[in-house]
Amino acid sequence: MRVYISGKITGLPILAAKEKFKWHAGYLELKGHDPVNPMDLPHKNHEWIDYIVTDIRALLECDAIYMLNCWGQSLGARIEYGIAKEMGMTIIYQGDLKYESSNQTTIG
Repeated sequence: MRVYISGKITGLPILAAKEKFKWHAGYLELKGHDPVNPMDLPHKNHEWIDYIVTDIRALLECDAIYMLNCWGQSLGARIEYGIAKEMGMTIIYQGDLKYESSNQTTIG
């Protein structure tokens, strides 16, 4: 399953954010998924609107979204969550690693 990783980036030290998202991408990969790490996406410039537009495009090409524990602290992650929910995508939470959709499966 292709899984988009969503969580807080803005306000964090860039190296810490990159490392956190990289770790979770590796974790999802070990569980047999194809992770999409927004930290690895090509962005045209460094304006917030560019980041969110690029990230939403990538999200829409996925089957599921993986919500990091910090997602509620991020406007971008809350937008991504809303889109995923409205699109009927599978939502996976880091904390309990359960799917929100009808596929009540656990990762981990």
